[in-house]
Amino acid sequence: MQAVRIHRFGGPEVIAIEEIDGPAPAANEVLIKVFAASVNPVDAKMREGKYPVVTERDLPYVLGRDVSGRIEAKGDDVFSVQVGDEVFAFLSPEHGGYAEFVLARADEVAAKPRSLDAIAAAAVPLAGITAWQGLFDHGGLQPGQRVLIHGGAGGVGHFAIQFAKAKGAWVATTVSSDDTEFVRDLGADQVIDYKAEKFENRAEPVDLVFDLIGGETQERSFSVVKPGGALISTLQEPDKRKAKRLNIRVSRYTAQPSGAELQEIAALIDQGKVKVVVDATFGLRQVAEAQAALEEKHIRGKVVLKVVEQPQTAPIDEEARRLRAYQIWENEGRPEGEDLAHWYKAGDVDASATAERADYQQYVPGATPAGSLVIKFYHSGDQVRGYVRKIADPGTGDTIFPGEEMEPEAAFKLADSHNYDHKPIFIELVEGIEWDAAWGRLE
Repeated sequence: MQAVRIHRFGGPEVIAIEEIDGPAPAANEVLIKVFAASVNPVDAKMREGKYPVVTERDLPYVLGRDVSGRIEAKGDDVFSVQVGDEVFAFLSPEHGGYAEFVLARADEVAAKPRSLDAIAAAAVPLAGITAWQGLFDHGGLQPGQRVLIHGGAGGVGHFAIQFAKAKGAWVATTVSSDDTEFVRDLGADQVIDYKAEKFENRAEPVDLVFDLIGGETQERSFSVVKPGGALISTLQEPDKRKAKRLNIRVSRYTAQPSGAELQEIAALIDQGKVKVVVDATFGLRQVAEAQAALEEKHIRGKVVLKVVEQPQTAPIDEEARRLRAYQIWENEGRPEGEDLAHWYKAGDVDASATAERADYQQYVPGATPAGSLVIKFYHSGDQVRGYVRKIADPGTGDTIFPGEEMEPEAAFKLADSHNYDHKPIFIELVEGIEWDAAWGRLE
């Protein structure tokens, strides 16, 4: 397989495209055929020998930390994904993503957002997880709180703005004047041109400063954090003595792979609450140019490498699937004495009317397979809304996924994105709700 490796540390000249042996997954790993890989600032640091996790004893080393692709093989202990699944992943440093195939631990991968192609999906994992963990795991950001994000137009920043807004926070951000409209479109409530004005003179006190710039910007940020608030950085450790004096919590962190958090991010993307911005795309052999673009040019969003051309799949006749689902519901009707209209799963378009009914499952209380997903539709005022729950193992409560009061289409996308085991997706229609074929597809 082809891979981008370095045999020594240095500038772009040390990058080599080489033919190397393909890896085989261990018991807890999966093998991903890589369609696309993201380019991140940390890749250049690794290339230059400025990232302490990668040392000379690790050479030759394959660069790249996040990918999207398809599962080609899996270890014996992996049950969360299947061969053929399309996934994306933020990789541990021991496995590089600038290659045609890459290994990943099963807990690092998540189902690719259905609304994204491979290029856009590859742009998400490292930057998305970095933003998520900075805001929520380390920053503790809560709905209704105020956050100031330094560098909101970049790869991490553009996700951070959207995640914070999706979770109900008020967001200010510092960018250049060229990016003002860009970050406003992402949802920023206050945009500060860091070249023309001092943010500490514009921003009201905030609960959290998310620092993606460092240096003098970080030092000046202490003045805008509320007592009891936090200053969280991806770059340098904030002054702890000053923080203690001001009653501010501070931390510098390094993002860690998490398939579970990636799946939460995928759900927000498929619900339309987060959009992915790819500024530039390069071929695998243009990796030096891609890294140079990230270092030297003004980038909004992300830079991505196209590694292997993603095979085209046959288009789905969406209308035929919706019609089939409607016919199932209409034929079966509402079970007498039940407060449900029906639970079903749409079948294949060409399924025979006389064939064994393997295309859906009638709901039987206590007998629905554990792990199955249920979309429940109900009236909220004069609107129909849905939420997704997962049928738990006996003796435990069902998992209710975030996002009650979702539009029907968003509920379908959320269920699809969490259907790791490819079990049937059931529909629950409460009394008075009738199926609308325009809501979305079932599969």
